[in-house]
Amino acid sequence: MTKKRVLFVITEDWALISHRLHLAEAAIKLGYEVGVVTRVTKYRVMLEARGLKVFHWRLERRSLNPINEILAIIQLWKILSFFQPVIIHAVAQKPVIYAGLALKFFKPVRFVAALGGVGFIFTARSVKASILKPLVKFYLKFALRGRNTALILQNKDNIQTVANLNIISENRIRLVRGAGVEIEKYCPSPIPKGVPMIILPARMLWDKGVAEFVRVARRIKAQGVNARFTLVGDIDQHNPASVTQHQIDQWIEEGVVEQWGRRDDMDTVYPQASIVCLPSYNEGMPKVLLEAASCARPIVAFDVSGCREIVRDGVNGFLVNFGDETALETAIVTLIKDKSLCKKMGVNGREIVEQEFSGEMINAQTFGIWNEAH
Repeated sequence: MTKKRVLFVITEDWALISHRLHLAEAAIKLGYEVGVVTRVTKYRVMLEARGLKVFHWRLERRSLNPINEILAIIQLWKILSFFQPVIIHAVAQKPVIYAGLALKFFKPVRFVAALGGVGFIFTARSVKASILKPLVKFYLKFALRGRNTALILQNKDNIQTVANLNIISENRIRLVRGAGVEIEKYCPSPIPKGVPMIILPARMLWDKGVAEFVRVARRIKAQGVNARFTLVGDIDQHNPASVTQHQIDQWIEEGVVEQWGRRDDMDTVYPQASIVCLPSYNEGMPKVLLEAASCARPIVAFDVSGCREIVRDGVNGFLVNFGDETALETAIVTLIKDKSLCKKMGVNGREIVEQEFSGEMINAQTFGIWNEAH
């Protein structure tokens, strides 16, 4: 019997590893032949060892060069013609648009488009965003045409936003709350003794709340509170909202924060932290908060879409009003001074993840969407 072939289309190989690798591996166990089209960096050997067929995609997320973009679509079409998938699972705006366009010249397949959030173009208020928004909306709407297409969104706020934009009919939108978390890997552990460490685990983007985190850290340290504040994540040179290394170096020299950079072993990072803080402006479903909760860590975040899906205020962490740095500071200091509260909230967080966000549950929902038309 010929295996069903599913092809992931995603911008970066590390993004597949961090968010979708357990889904790909589960699909292989179910008998799927799994391929991935992505910009390959250093993970080809690891992905191939896990059973995936890897196709390098010459794509730059930040590029707006029309020739390069057309070439990327043509390359994707050639890969589709070679691999012959019956299901395409595209993740993020560019892959969704380009896969949708390439499919217009390919035999009908099940097209599953996944957006982690509504994206920079639809949330930013810059001149660039206002110019690009109608163009991106047009191409998204065109790419998502077809009865065999489904759009996965991660929270009800984003579903409402997309419905208002009239990009796709609501009966083809599916709610899957995040990428899931491997609860066997991200295990609960005791709150560490000694000086508490508060981490912000994310790409170093301004809209992840990096500046707010640093300002609050500065104020807390000025009060004489003994605590460490650590940035865990890399700079994203392909994103216009990225914090510069020069700026981070200044904060480090000031003694406000530490920088750990990108870590591929986050399951060993969370146990070293006492508190996880993500003052992001907008999220789909932040996987780092799911992982933190799975590791029994209390969470502090702004009350914004995505974050409010996992953080239950006063139960497994604190949700504070968006932009309220005083409330953010109060929440962190409260947890720093009360380890028993950290422990209680951590236990609650682990229970929430086990009941609602395990990778096994999310994978099952995704497989159901793959097979709706098969």
